[in-house]
Parts: sequence; C-alpha cells; structure tokens
Amino acid sequence: MGAEAEPTQISLVCVGDSEIATETHVRKWMETRPLEDIDIDVQFDVELSSALEILENGEADLLAISAWSWYVCKGAPNTMVSAALPRRDENHILVANDRLNFLPHKSIILAENRLQRRQLRRFRPDFRVLDPAAFADVIGQKLPEGAGIKLQSWMEDLRATKNITGYVSERHLFDAANIDCRRHMLMTDSREDSTRFLPSPLNGLTLLISRDGFPSSLSGKIGDAESMTAWECEQIILDRIDLETHDRVGMIVRHRQIPSLLNQAEQEKDLLRSTSLLDSEGEVVDTTSLVEILIEIVDRTGVRTLLLEKLVQKDDAATHARLLVSEWEEMLNVVTSEHAEDIRLGPARPPFLNL
Repeated sequence: MGAEAEPTQISLVCVGDSEIATETHVRKWMETRPLEDIDIDVQFDVELSSALEILENGEADLLAISAWSWYVCKGAPNTMVSAALPRRDENHILVANDRLNFLPHKSIILAENRLQRRQLRRFRPDFRVLDPAAFADVIGQKLPEGAGIKLQSWMEDLRATKNITGYVSERHLFDAANIDCRRHMLMTDSREDSTRFLPSPLNGLTLLISRDGFPSSLSGKIGDAESMTAWECEQIILDRIDLETHDRVGMIVRHRQIPSLLNQAEQEKDLLRSTSLLDSEGEVVDTTSLVEILIEIVDRTGVRTLLLEKLVQKDDAATHARLLVSEWEEMLNVVTSEHAEDIRLGPARPPFLNL
C-alpha cells in the first residue's frame, strides 16, 4: 500500500480463535465504527503464519494480534506496529459467589497465573490459592489439555460442586462460556481498599500490524494513543528485565488526567503527589495529562511487595521507561540479596523478597 493516498477500504486479518481476546477486541472496536468513511473488511480465526503470508502478499492491509503474541514472536520482517486498539479487560476476574472480602475463611481458589496467585495471597493470607495442575494432583483428577475454555469449564465444574470456592479467569473466556455465576474484577484501582491487582504485562492490548509504509495519518485515526504508549513502554521494560520474572511481574502503563490524580492523592492522603501537581497558590501546574508507569513483584507468600511508580510527560514516556528499568533492577537486587553479618548492620539475614 502506498504511503501517499489513503484507501477507502481496509482489509484486516485477525489472528486467533474465539478463545483469544483479540477477536473480542476487534469486534468491539468495529462496533464503535472508528472510521465512518472507510469500509473495514475483517477475516477472523486465522493462524499467525497464514496471516503473515496474507499480509506479505498484499491480500490484507492490517493484521490484528494480541500484544503478548506479537512480543513473543518478536515481530516479522518488513512489518511495523501501525496502531493499537483501545485496551480492554486487562484485569483478570474472580469467578465466585461473592466478593473477595466476603468469601469464607480458607477458601480454595484456583489461578493459573503465578502473579494472580501471589496477589490473592497478599489480599487474604488465609486463602488457599493453588495452581489448577497442583489441585488436580491433590484430588486425583486429570487436568484438561491446554487452557482456555476447556480449563475454565473444568474449574467451573469444581466450583459448582463446591470443591473449590472460586477461580481466576479472563473476561472474554467467561463471556464465551456463558457461565451463570457472579464475576468480580481484580481491579488496578479499588474503591473499597488500597490493594491493587496490577495486570500481567501487555494484557488487554491488541496491535494492528502492517507492512512498512502504511500511512501514518491513517494509523493515527484508527489507533488509540494511550494503548500505543502502553505497548511502547511495556515492551521496553519487558525487554530489559529478567525473563524469569515475567510471569510474576504486574505492570501497567496508562494516561492519567490531573483531576483523577488529585482525587487519588486525596483518597490516599498522598501529600507528596498533590503538592507536586499544584503550585503555591493551589493551582494545577500543568493541565496536560501524564503517563503513569506501575510495576510490582510479589514474593511467594504474598506478604511482601516491591512496587515502583512513575509519573512522566507523554513525550518522554519511552525514555523514562528505559530509565525506570535501571532503577527497578537496582532495587530488586537489593531486596533479593542475602544480608551478610555485619558489625554495624547486625547478624546475617535472609533476603527481604523470596521470589
């Protein structure tokens, strides 16, 4: 596709089946009619290798794929990330009869992801949070092969028969399975308490991949600026942190409006944040929105957490993401190192965080 003239029709191939959130995100995006003067033709349920071939041959203009899948495959030659769709359902959900605060003591909760298991232990130390495979061994059952709806159906049967209290899933899987049960979002910002459930890196992001030369003016119309910032910053951070910690790190990059930040500072009684956003007269220093970068890691028991938070200008977000990694690695090294015996600091002690 030439870079000079914008097309009146766009052909798009969507990688993944109904068990992948990408299809749901694309369908919701289509419902919003992002470009009323341009027709968008979408082909669903395409494998990545076939989709890349279709794109390379010029039979499609764009390829929709989850940000995590694109990150894992490390891209493809002569392609570029042209845009990112609005981020949706980045937080996991808990499928249970009640909210976390009101579940019975020592409830059994299954969570496939290591990050959510640790976050749940942090929220309620009395919970028995287990990996589905470990619980299958305990009860002498065979775990369904693969993941997705099959695994969720297996966990739902356990919940319905009261073998477990609940389980962690994703919104698109819950909707696809049409389960008759309450769901509760593991929120990044909770109104009830200060506990945060940061999502897994890149979760909820869908990218639009094109061949080199796709019109940048059209990309700007199609894409979501906040999601593009999130993709750029989160993949920079992932590239630079230890691969072994990817499955236990929570992360989110998002745009924040000044009024929202001030309200949060007031709720959390964060004097430092409120004063940094206001001048001596109590007026807002800068009315433009900022980029918030949050990254955390939780220890095995959920008792201790390392959290790093940054508020930066939009134009400098990528640069600050690189600088953040250096600070993060230095902090992580300190809290995971054993303390040798020292005359001044005291006897030898184990690391603060046990990962």
